[in-house]
Amino acid sequence: MAPPQSRIKAPLFLLILTGILFLIYANGLNTPFQSDDERHVILNPNISNPAFYFNSSYITYRHINNFTFALNYQWGQQNPFGYHLSNLLLHICTVILVFSIVNLTIKNATEWGKEAAFKIAAITALLFGFHPIQTETITYISGRPGGLAAVFYFLSLLMFLLSGLKKTKIPSFIYYSLSLLTFFMAVLSKEIAVTLPVILLLYDICFMKGENWKSFRSRLGFYILFPVLAILAYFQSHHAFIAMGDLLKKIHLSLILVQLDILKHPLKLFLFPINLTFEYDFKTQVMWGSLLVSLFMLATVLFLVIKKFYLKSSILSFSCLWFLITLAPTNSVMPRVHLFSERNLYIPYFGLSLFFAVILYLIFFKENRNKTAMTLLLIVGLSFSSLVIKRNQTYASPSSLWADTFKKTPSKLSVGKTLSINYLMEEKYPEALKTLNALLQINPGLYDVHQNMGLAYKSMGDITNAEKKFKDAIRINFNAPEAHFNLASLYGNLGKAIESSKEFDISAKLFSGHINPPPLNFYFDKARAHNQAGIAFSKAEKFDSALEQFKKSVQQNPRSLEARFNLAKLLLEFKNNKQQAATHIQEALMLNPTPPQTQVLQGLLDQTEP
Repeated sequence: MAPPQSRIKAPLFLLILTGILFLIYANGLNTPFQSDDERHVILNPNISNPAFYFNSSYITYRHINNFTFALNYQWGQQNPFGYHLSNLLLHICTVILVFSIVNLTIKNATEWGKEAAFKIAAITALLFGFHPIQTETITYISGRPGGLAAVFYFLSLLMFLLSGLKKTKIPSFIYYSLSLLTFFMAVLSKEIAVTLPVILLLYDICFMKGENWKSFRSRLGFYILFPVLAILAYFQSHHAFIAMGDLLKKIHLSLILVQLDILKHPLKLFLFPINLTFEYDFKTQVMWGSLLVSLFMLATVLFLVIKKFYLKSSILSFSCLWFLITLAPTNSVMPRVHLFSERNLYIPYFGLSLFFAVILYLIFFKENRNKTAMTLLLIVGLSFSSLVIKRNQTYASPSSLWADTFKKTPSKLSVGKTLSINYLMEEKYPEALKTLNALLQINPGLYDVHQNMGLAYKSMGDITNAEKKFKDAIRINFNAPEAHFNLASLYGNLGKAIESSKEFDISAKLFSGHINPPPLNFYFDKARAHNQAGIAFSKAEKFDSALEQFKKSVQQNPRSLEARFNLAKLLLEFKNNKQQAATHIQEALMLNPTPPQTQVLQGLLDQTEP
């Protein structure tokens, strides 16, 4: 029987680890929605209906993940705190599972003993749990799919591990059933989980041998279940497989070389987690010199895995192959918006964490250099913690996140444009202009950048520069309806009603059939502009033009009392068309005019009588 101190050591360690994780992630719990968060939460049509996700006849993309967002919405609506807290709790659960898996594996698959198992598991949990790159999965709400999938992924592996041990009180079929169930929940959280059957087989080959484990024959039925259940899943939710088939058609084999070139970066970030950024600026062109270095590194790793590590310690082979296998779905031949994302390293980094935990144990603890090892771990822990806290600060606002990203990827136009838009939304106009000017240094022919500069100048009251920038946008791309709309609105505010009316007409024509619909108040503003233009033409005694403008105003906004009155008055006085004038006056009287307005309209109506 284990002594009391030994039994409480692991729970006490995990309790302390949990407390520290809460502390270092506390400054990220109240950060606002960022980037795709609005799409996943605010614009999600089923966000307020958790019952939708219990309909087994229609399995949606990342079904379980979307269900958790719906639960967060039920508990806290659009308050981001609950979403962040859920992400952090998922991370803590994953860290506990990582510790448990490593601890059980070392105890039952090596000759190092219980003390070594605890130390290696603790180091792995520290490296995995504290690593700054995990912030994108935890602090970024939309990073949840990776964290949620990881919980089910590691839980499935743990159930599989327990099912193979001889000394278990619970029947194996229960563990196998739980392993299969959590596997499917992982797949419905994020697609990376499809690698789990390969990982289970790898674990089996590397560890499940010797006196502590049941024979491989006892697990054959479990492995056979995977293709059987895949077929059943196909018939249950064939539309998901059709969508996957469409995705497979988009495979670009040329991406293999690009991703092999990028493969060095995850390792570099694991060892030196500095200059982390929300979007990386990797090119799709292959750099042959860099690629050859990557290929040499990969060949070296595979050689060590096959010839050296497996013979001396299969856990090192397992760690390396885990990293490569789990990274493959997101960093291989599948087309993606971004070639590399930190949140896709969440599950793969377990392999690297375990690898370096074993190396540290073999170099320091096994050689009784405990003080040196503890000092090194303390330095790493403090460094990682400070980097996590600092990284969380960049999520304080959308503009702070994108400012940090643009600082690290200054040539990426999409990042600069997103930053400038966030500055405009936050009414930080000088900062927006600085960013937009930086974009023009990269490419002066960006009409949307000129347009956004016009919006910034307009908000700052610099009408001259605002008008110039809107005209620059139109000069670069005449067919941009937003630029004409912005110029029309500016003219309207300046009292240039006729010019405003012309720009509204051009904008309306361009919006027709355009990919983007016009703004919500577009037609209301257009009607008002035509009415003001009609008044301007009337004062200039250009009555035909005034009549045309009043008609356009009424056509755009039939409930405009002023436009109805102006049109009726001009029809009566200029065209002497009493019948049409009477019609518009009667329509105006139905728009709830004030008593004085009613009196004026009634007097005008009397003039239409024969």
